[in-house]
Amino acid sequence: MQVSSTKFLDGFRFFLALWVVLAHFYTLVGGVMFIPLPRLLEGFNHPIIAVYGFMAITGFLMTYNYISREHKEPVNHKYTFIKFWLRRLFRLYPVYILLITIAFISFTKNAKVNEENLIFFTGSNVSQWGFVRSVTQPSIPDFISHILLVHGLFPEFHDSILGVTWSLSLEMQFYFLFPFIFLFTFAYKSSHQKKLVLFLLVCTFLAVLSPKVFDFLTTYFSLPKFKLPSILTYTMPLFLFGMLSAGVRLKKISPVYLIIAIILLFSFQAFLTNLVLSIFLLFLFLDKLEPFIPAFMVRIFSSTRSIMSGKLAGYGADISYSLYLIHTLLIGYILQFTITLFSDQSVSKLTIALVALALTLIICFTICYFIYLLIEKPFIKLGRSVVDKIVDKKKSMAPSLVE
Repeated sequence: MQVSSTKFLDGFRFFLALWVVLAHFYTLVGGVMFIPLPRLLEGFNHPIIAVYGFMAITGFLMTYNYISREHKEPVNHKYTFIKFWLRRLFRLYPVYILLITIAFISFTKNAKVNEENLIFFTGSNVSQWGFVRSVTQPSIPDFISHILLVHGLFPEFHDSILGVTWSLSLEMQFYFLFPFIFLFTFAYKSSHQKKLVLFLLVCTFLAVLSPKVFDFLTTYFSLPKFKLPSILTYTMPLFLFGMLSAGVRLKKISPVYLIIAIILLFSFQAFLTNLVLSIFLLFLFLDKLEPFIPAFMVRIFSSTRSIMSGKLAGYGADISYSLYLIHTLLIGYILQFTITLFSDQSVSKLTIALVALALTLIICFTICYFIYLLIEKPFIKLGRSVVDKIVDKKKSMAPSLVE
């Protein structure tokens, strides 16, 4: 498999992160209460679909990297599990712990700034989704649940401090289970890989059933309600879809199983989610699909994939994680600064919003690049070093999980 066939994921990840930023900016200036979107762009107002795209990419990359390392890190070896978990921890936790702590300490101030901005743009503190965001300082147990990345399991905590982190808790649930899922589906003979599709079928059933179960518990037992799908049963099919895609791309799984998965998964997803997943598949398998696509369209798709694989896209991929986490901490203050800047001038609210948007992108991109250079990159390197020193010394002595 050529590196270029997956390099487009750099641009794809950046696009999805940018979608989340722009959609949240739109919400913080009032959303449809400020400027209604054209019907064609209404899907843009649902950044959760971009997060679903991230989940498929996560499933793909974890599987792709796992398979790529299996010649030196046997998948049935318990220290392979530990190495995987440590790598993910060093990759994600340093930036996360910094920003979640800042968000907790500054929560009340952030919330009040966002409320004031919303009143400026719409005349009301009610969001476009019909609720008033709490300005009450979250509790210590809430903060601890975030520190431990288990907040997604609790309806009252899952989006309380830094809203976007519900998906981090969800990903951690997947990371914990991933080595076991991989062992169950990829570590055996090819005939046993049908289990992945069977598992997808079961998880799709659970994904459809979960909202109904939790709604029942909320209605009849007065339990708190999950506003976001922060429990893995809601979204496991998306991760598994990514895993299947990697298996097919690396010729570990028959394409027939991916086709079955597409039929199964797409039947229960919204149109825009299916579109995002379809674009992912198109670029991933473009070389295989060329005979079935008109030549002029192949040229367009190839050029687009090249752009998504370039240096600018690589920069976007580098900052996408911190951009996803930090933007809601910055947007409110940038809006407040811009409102104050034009307070004595006859400038429309739309102009103020556009200037603030430009400043948001410039400031976020700059800060996130420094976060990548000063925190993410060093900790990724440190993680590799620690993993090698701690695990490889014991590796030769460790028993296999599967004989």
